[in-house]
Amino acid sequence: MMKMSKMFGLLLLMGVLATMPDVAQAEDFLTEAEEVQSKAEPVDEQYVEADGWEKPIPFSFGIDYTLVSDYIFRGINFSEYAGEGREKPNHQLSVGGEVDLGEYGAVGGSVWFEWFAGQESLTPNDSSNLQEVDYSAYWAYDFEQIYTSVELGWIYYSFPRLSGDADATQEWYVSLSFDDSFLFGTEESVLNPFFTLYHDFDDFGGYWMEAGVSHDFAMADMGMEDVMILKDVTVTPSLTLGIDHRWVDEALASGSPSTRLANLTYGMDVFYDLGSALEMPEQYGSIGINGFLYYSQAFRDDVLNDEFYGGVTLSYGW
Repeated sequence: MMKMSKMFGLLLLMGVLATMPDVAQAEDFLTEAEEVQSKAEPVDEQYVEADGWEKPIPFSFGIDYTLVSDYIFRGINFSEYAGEGREKPNHQLSVGGEVDLGEYGAVGGSVWFEWFAGQESLTPNDSSNLQEVDYSAYWAYDFEQIYTSVELGWIYYSFPRLSGDADATQEWYVSLSFDDSFLFGTEESVLNPFFTLYHDFDDFGGYWMEAGVSHDFAMADMGMEDVMILKDVTVTPSLTLGIDHRWVDEALASGSPSTRLANLTYGMDVFYDLGSALEMPEQYGSIGINGFLYYSQAFRDDVLNDEFYGGVTLSYGW
C-alpha cells in the first residue's frame, strides 16, 4: 500500500511539471502581468475618484437665518427703544449666490432682510415688522503672489418703513484680506487680518472703516477628533476695530463731523458643522449652526453706547 501511494505521488508530480511552462514562458507571463497592472489604477485611487464630487456648474449659493437679541450696526442699536424692557427678537435672513470665473475671480450678490418684533414701537404708524432690506453685489479676486484677497462691492440699503430720500442709501466698498500663513510657516492663515473701507455716496457721504483679526480653533485639530459633537465644532474669537469718518455723525445727525475711533467689537462664535456630523454627502451641500456673542465697546461716548448682544444662525450652502 505504501509503495503504491509513493508511485501515485511521483506520477502526479511529473504531470504537474509537464503542464508548467518553461522559465522563458513564465518570465513572459510575468512581464505581461506587470504591464497590465501598471496600466490599471490602484484600487484606493479608484475609490477616491468614485467618492469625490465636483460641482457640475461653477455656481454656489447659500441661505441663512439669524435670531439675534439686538440689531447692532456700526456700534448703533437699531432695534431698541425707551422702555423696551425684555428684549424683542430680531430676525434676519440672507440669500446669496456666487459664480466662479476661474482665473478672473468670482462675482456674486445677496439680499438681506431684517424684521424687528418691536417695530410698531419704533414706528407707530407702520404695522409692518420689516425694518430693512439690503441688496449687494461684488467681485472678488485672490492675488496669491502677495497673499491678498480683494473684494470690490456695492450695497443698496432700503428702509421700507421710511419715505422720501430717507427710504434708501448706497455704498461702495473695498475689502482686503491677508493670508499670514507665510509669516507663521503654517498651512493656513493664523490671524486672518482684514481691512474694509465703506463710502456712502448717497445720503450720508461719510466713510466707515473696519480692521480686524480672528482665528479658527477646530476641536478636531486639538485632539478631539473622536469626541462626539466636539469633533465637529469650531470656536472663533475675533476682534474688530471700527473707525468713523463723518458716517456716524451724519447717520445720527449729531452735527459734529470728525474722524475718530468709533468702537471695538469683541466676538466669540461657536460653529457646529451639522452636515459633517450627519455625514451628509458633499453633493447635497452643507448645514451649520453658529452661536455667537458680541460686545461692542464704544469709544465715542457722545453718540454711541456699549452694546452686548448675541444669537444663533442656521445656514445652508451648496
